[in-house]
Amino acid sequence: MDFDPTHDLWAGGGKSADDLVPAVDPADLRSVLSVLRTLDSKVAAIGMTMFEHVCSPGADIGAVWYRAAMLTLPTGTSLLSRWVHDGEFEDAVLRVAARFPMKKLNVGVVHEGLPFDVEGFVKQVVEEARI
Repeated sequence: MDFDPTHDLWAGGGKSADDLVPAVDPADLRSVLSVLRTLDSKVAAIGMTMFEHVCSPGADIGAVWYRAAMLTLPTGTSLLSRWVHDGEFEDAVLRVAARFPMKKLNVGVVHEGLPFDVEGFVKQVVEEARI
């Protein structure tokens, strides 16, 4: 499946804005982020199969991509900058991002703000980084 911003990642999985994105493996999250970092800014579309090749077998590619996309938003990169080294997030960020409750954004549904509790997310990263 090629990436299409009008495509509903959650087709067949319910349409409620309260539906949560499934948890993913932090290693898959790191792999997808690595691919996203290497893409040229001029790339207009990529195939989701590209991510299938870097994730573990059976990974929910849509959920991994979605969680990675949330981390790459300007808000995420600025709030998490102290846990970014050489362009990569620390493991604590990935562990939290892989499991933190995030709402699905559905096509045709208007949302206000980010689909997760940003303050709660950062608090969990702080706690996770201490472990």
